Amino acid sequence: MSAPLILLYNLDNPRGSKLRRMCLPLKLRTRLVSKEEYALPLSVLAEGDGRAAPHPDQDFDDEMLLLCGLTGPQLDAFLQGFRRNRLPPVALKAVLTRTNRDWDSFRLHAELLREREALASGRAVHDKEGASGG
Repeated sequence: MSAPLILLYNLDNPRGSKLRRMCLPLKLRTRLVSKEEYALPLSVLAEGDGRAAPHPDQDFDDEMLLLCGLTGPQLDAFLQGFRRNRLPPVALKAVLTRTNRDWDSFRLHAELLREREALASGRAVHDKEGASGG
């Protein structure tokens, strides 16, 4: 993958526009992921392969971010940008990893929801299979 990229889900709105503007001075590319792309592997979305996938019957409307190829300082600056720009955080976010790169957006979304529920109830977050990285 070339430059750092942030994939935006369900953020084609004023909040998403503000988030994209926040990324410009940080030299972070952003891309809105369309619902038609949700069935593609995350690695394909991150690399911009452009393959089309059939639109599955399932869907989700939660805002979600997938951070691809950011360095530690870039990640820190991105997260600090939310506070600096008074943007409420996006609850579902993950980093593209070797573990999740072959997942589709539906699996990532389900895993992030599972993690959020586990954290809220005090249960162990990750099982042997791996984590989303978020």
